[in-house]
Amino acid sequence: MIIRNNSDAAWKEILDVYFKDFIEYCLPELYGLINWDKSWDSLDKELQAITKGANAGKRLLDKLFKVFLKDGQEQWLLVHLEVQGKPEDDFPKRMFTYAYRIFDKYQKPIASCAILTDEVKNWRPAFYQVGLAGSYLRADYLVVKLIDYRIKTLELDLSSNPFASVILVQLAALDTKRKPDEERKQVKFELTKRLYKKGFTKENVLNLYKFIDWLIGLSTPLELEYLNEIYELEEATKMAYITNAEKLGPQVALERSMIKMAKLLIEEGVNLDIIQRTTGFSTDRLEKIMKEIKFSKKEKVIND
Repeated sequence: MIIRNNSDAAWKEILDVYFKDFIEYCLPELYGLINWDKSWDSLDKELQAITKGANAGKRLLDKLFKVFLKDGQEQWLLVHLEVQGKPEDDFPKRMFTYAYRIFDKYQKPIASCAILTDEVKNWRPAFYQVGLAGSYLRADYLVVKLIDYRIKTLELDLSSNPFASVILVQLAALDTKRKPDEERKQVKFELTKRLYKKGFTKENVLNLYKFIDWLIGLSTPLELEYLNEIYELEEATKMAYITNAEKLGPQVALERSMIKMAKLLIEEGVNLDIIQRTTGFSTDRLEKIMKEIKFSKKEKVIND
């Protein structure tokens, strides 16, 4: 069973948290026009009212923000997130509909942007046009296609901007969705471990961890293994951010107890069949624990 894989909710929440960071990293020209000393507001209620009754498909991920430009002008920024795994024919029309409804009701200039998280390289809708006999209405919008960043993974990794980490996670989720669960677990752990290496604040670690957890779901046994590895990582780094937040539910606590028991029995030389029956761990899992014990002993000898 795969648990927690809801990219819609994850993207909606992450954009609320990292709106400014998204603009800075993905739309630097627009970023330079905005006065970030002034607060910006999310206008979800206004957008919901405007699009009510529109034949516009799902609206969960549409975001509308109010910002101020450096020249003092109020600017409304429509950001539409397209998280479907394949192109949608009505998408450009939806962007057009939202933009003209917002302008018609509020008479505010609109900057529209589409974030495309799909894997279809040639699907890059950037405008919608309707017309007849030489008379046209056309809406152009900005497009951020996340798979374009695959050739910039080193740049993403080195960046201190949290949204660069968001893109890395999205790309990893795409690249591993057809991979074996064990490989997905390792990728999930490395992405989480990276948050500590980057020196992010506790708040950023928790925000990005939640995004990783939503996008890369694991079967329950491997999810428990993953949380146990995070627990050990946080013990080593003295930064108990995630495991404190998770409060290590009963399943994780039981998992840790079984691991401790397995290590004790292995060190005492108990037959592996008996250990397997006692703990319920697979042979592969016990072999991994044995390797961890050997590695720890080797490290201790080196340090001594």
